[in-house]
Amino acid sequence: MRSSSYWLKLVLLSVMIGTFPVLTLGWYSYHYSSQSVLEQVEERNSQVLRQSQLRVEQTLKMIDFSTSQLLGLPIVSQAIALKLDPNQYDIIKDLYKNLSSIQTYELGIKDVYLLSLEQDWLMSNAGLDQYNQPGMEEMLRSYAGSPQGSIWISGNSASIQGADGLVELKHAVINIKKWPVNSPTPRGLIAVVLSSQQLGQLINADDGMGSTFILDSENRVIAHADASLLGNDVSSLGFIQAIRENGDANGVFTASEDAGKTSISFRKSPYNGWTYVSVVPTKAITQQAMKIGWTSILVSMGVLAATLLVALIGSRRMYDPVKRIYRSLLDEKESENAAPKDEFRVITNQIQSIMSDRSKLKFELEGQQKHLVEFLVRKMLLGEVKQQEALERLSYYGYGFSGQWGTARVLLFQIDHLGEERFSGKDRDLLLFAIGNIASEIVPEEDRLLPIVIQESVVLLMGSCTLSEEAFKTMVFERAAAVQAAVKRYLQLKTSVGISRSFRELGHADRAYEEGGNALKYRARLGEEVVLFIEDVQPDKGRELVYPKELAEELSEAVKSLDAERARKALSAVMESLSRQDYDYDHYQLSLVRLLMDLIRQLQDAGIPYHSLPTGDGSLFETFLKLRTNREIESWFGDTIIEPALCLLEERRQTQFTTISQEVKRLIEEAFDTDLTLEKCSARINYHPQYISRVFRQETGVNFADYLSQYRLEVAKKWLRETNLTVTEIAERLKYNNPANFIRYFRKIEGITPGQYRDTANVYDPRAN
Repeated sequence: MRSSSYWLKLVLLSVMIGTFPVLTLGWYSYHYSSQSVLEQVEERNSQVLRQSQLRVEQTLKMIDFSTSQLLGLPIVSQAIALKLDPNQYDIIKDLYKNLSSIQTYELGIKDVYLLSLEQDWLMSNAGLDQYNQPGMEEMLRSYAGSPQGSIWISGNSASIQGADGLVELKHAVINIKKWPVNSPTPRGLIAVVLSSQQLGQLINADDGMGSTFILDSENRVIAHADASLLGNDVSSLGFIQAIRENGDANGVFTASEDAGKTSISFRKSPYNGWTYVSVVPTKAITQQAMKIGWTSILVSMGVLAATLLVALIGSRRMYDPVKRIYRSLLDEKESENAAPKDEFRVITNQIQSIMSDRSKLKFELEGQQKHLVEFLVRKMLLGEVKQQEALERLSYYGYGFSGQWGTARVLLFQIDHLGEERFSGKDRDLLLFAIGNIASEIVPEEDRLLPIVIQESVVLLMGSCTLSEEAFKTMVFERAAAVQAAVKRYLQLKTSVGISRSFRELGHADRAYEEGGNALKYRARLGEEVVLFIEDVQPDKGRELVYPKELAEELSEAVKSLDAERARKALSAVMESLSRQDYDYDHYQLSLVRLLMDLIRQLQDAGIPYHSLPTGDGSLFETFLKLRTNREIESWFGDTIIEPALCLLEERRQTQFTTISQEVKRLIEEAFDTDLTLEKCSARINYHPQYISRVFRQETGVNFADYLSQYRLEVAKKWLRETNLTVTEIAERLKYNNPANFIRYFRKIEGITPGQYRDTANVYDPRAN
């Protein structure tokens, strides 16, 4: 035999199954770890930057607080109002002592200046100096009109520099506060000078994996580890512009600089408008990520090698059983010299052949038995088999448990209506078969026989060995409702169930089948999708249904008056009155037949034969007797009887109107020269004058008198053109009271007199000869 391709496929599959997860895991671990390292570094830088901001602002706020306490001292308010000179040594000494008290080592304060705007003197922590620092005094006075009570400024701004050589404020940070603080015209100012070295120490407490610096509101460097950058304007840097354009108070982003990619963290201080920036090159981060990547590759290669080795060994072991089965089947089916085939194809073909033979045999056996059981159940329900024979054959077919039933009932499932938009009458048999299958799935096999289809019903015989009569009835109802719900869910059909009385012997199944069918007839009263026990719905034999005569007459009047809406409401009222009563179904059907005959008789009285109504495939009464539910019956009466009847009566009325109008016109043509009236016409054609007047006006658009006058006028015009009758003679023949009335009417209609009309007609007068 040639070497098996299946073994090679198995090896390749094992390698692929092992390789793909390893490569995916390696790539994911590298990507995730590098991303995690970057996020951790960015998070760490953000935390470091935040701590730096807190340290700086804590120092600034302590200085701000110290100056506020100093300005609140009584000695300060007393001294600012005085003109200090060497004679006031005690006050100067106290001021100097208080100014020196806030210049502590922890805060890093370089100088403190107190300026009296009222008395024009300046004192520093070096003593009272009215004349040696004019530049400093000038600079402080420029902030007296500031709207803010306390501000932080940078000593790099040219506008706040003193005279050359007098006050050294280069790269310093100054806090200037007014006294009183919120006064628009302060009486004094205090200035605290903080060195940039102190700020640098506060922001450089980290181990230095990047650089941290502070910018003032003008994008000048206030604090930085590199002293050469202090005071420089860095607005031109790309990441500085990005920070200024960003509306967030803090954030992290990546930027590309000349040295490569960097991670930028920033925080904007709401306290004094400064911006804290941390710049960390990503090179160190990527180096760490590359180490992780190489480690992932080495580990992946090792795992791949181990996977390949395991695939080779494991595939061989997995292939051995397949090879043995293949050879055993090959030995049985093929000779030794036969060309080798695919192992699984040979195995599959042999197994399929065995399973096919088995399935055919099983299907034939089960199919025959199922048909035999269905045939037996059908004969039982139709009363064509004796009880003992039925029990013996059921036991032979595997349904011997039915002989142990202590009580049983017959259930009939019927479709309420198909819903023509989804199914047609041709689908009914298939749908009944599907309902039978659903019932078989829901009702346990030990509680039923096979459901069968008889006419338009699915019939199911259920029984129980142990349940009491009441418990069995409850179980039957629950199973019937469950089948109903399943049919509605899967087939979107509404069904009703008729259930017989309980019986003990299977020989009474035919009677129970008839009772279940009778129970279903009461859907007309109870509606669709109901479960009906014959003992619950069948009324007393002596009770009769009361025919709603007045409602039926109302329906007839509505049809006679051609009022479709009124007819629909009257029909609904009749059906509701019939369905509310507790009656025997035969009486209900007789009442419906009576209603149908009344409507047909009304059509016949109007001269319309009942076969003019649409009957569909069968006759009118055959279709009527097949109706089951109250909704179907009402819909059938409305669509098949009421609406067509209204249309036929409307057509007949239109024909009658036309006939009446034509007859009146004929009478006018024949007797226009007599004393013809509407009453005489009505006597001739046997209709009431008012009815004739309404019909004639509806058909011609004019009333009888106007039409008669117009016709006589046309006759007069014809006589004027074609005869030599005088105007008086014409008026007499047309039954006018006097010629003047005729002439007046002629002139009103034609605009000229009869004589003028004859002259303009230019006709031949036979008397001229």
